[in-house]
Amino acid sequence: MNKLANFIKIVLRQSHKALEKREIPVGSVIFDPTTGKIVAKAHNRELSLKDPFAHSEILCIRKACKKLNQKRLDGLSLISYLEPCDMCREVIKSARIKKVYFLFKNKNPKRKTVAKTQYKKVLFEEENLIKEFFKMRRANN
Repeated sequence: MNKLANFIKIVLRQSHKALEKREIPVGSVIFDPTTGKIVAKAHNRELSLKDPFAHSEILCIRKACKKLNQKRLDGLSLISYLEPCDMCREVIKSARIKKVYFLFKNKNPKRKTVAKTQYKKVLFEEENLIKEFFKMRRANN
């Protein structure tokens, strides 16, 4: 638990950094639990970048993927100031991060302040490129 305490300090520093920049004060760290080494750290930049994806967790995942030159972060853990929102949870799953720690519960994980978006499938009978892509991938393996 001692290593986790060190990561918490870094998350707090990242969160304070965001607050100083007038950002939503959330920081995150991705680390390797077996070596105890930090892979990436980030803080929210959603307001300054005018980017709704610039949550600390997503920025941290992008940095880790770039640093390791890979899409998946198997075996790594993430610690965040705030419980990840639904969008970040999906990105965390996609990155294959298995363990996530957070310091505070997110009281608005579904972003209830946003109007409901409607999704509707359009009738389309042409080729499915996604299907073709994965068929080619399987054939090449």
